[in-house]
Amino acid sequence: MKSVTLGAVSFGLIFGLAAGAIAANPQQVNQLLQTNQCRGCDLRSIPLPQASLANADLQRADLRGANLREANLSGANLSGAALSGASLRQANLAGADLTNANLIGADLTGAKLDNAKLAGATWVDGTIK
Repeated sequence: MKSVTLGAVSFGLIFGLAAGAIAANPQQVNQLLQTNQCRGCDLRSIPLPQASLANADLQRADLRGANLREANLSGANLSGAALSGASLRQANLAGADLTNANLIGADLTGAKLDNAKLAGATWVDGTIK
């Protein structure tokens, strides 16, 4: 199942990069997909809906405008990450570390945030749906 997901993501990334729609660094995208770790990486506008990124190390990663809709980010380290404008709709963020993350304009509608660490995280109106 994971190889199918990675294949679909790779195809989408190749197509998107050719169209100029993705600002993410291709080497860093590969690093994330291969190791589940990408501290401080440039992953802007990356399309990873329904991705399996449980326990990923994305500390200080730039995920502005990323599509992480329905992604599994449970236990992920997103401390200090830039998630402004990202779609995290229906994402599983249970136990994720979002300490000092920038969530301004992020769509967290229906996101699972059980036991997530949100100390110092910023978002526009202070509410999470």
